[in-house]
Amino acid sequence: MRKVVAVERNLRDLARQLAGRGYTVVDEHYDGYVDAILYDGEKSRLSYLNQFDNVIDMEKGAVLINTANRGLEEIIYAIENKVYEPLF
Repeated sequence: MRKVVAVERNLRDLARQLAGRGYTVVDEHYDGYVDAILYDGEKSRLSYLNQFDNVIDMEKGAVLINTANRGLEEIIYAIENKVYEPLF
């Protein structure tokens, strides 16, 4: 099953790369469950994460991934393995 990944608007290039790898990429207006929420910890406002209160499957959870200073392969690894990171 395809993983659904929410990606911040300022990460358009990353969104295209993930879509090219078979992920379903959505934005903060998506009205369904997501497997991962990607944000740029250096350029983002954490208020962006508030948009996802209603789209996290509480049985499975969603991994938050700070994409700052990470390559595509590291991000994919985090999505696939649900590698959790501190928010700060």
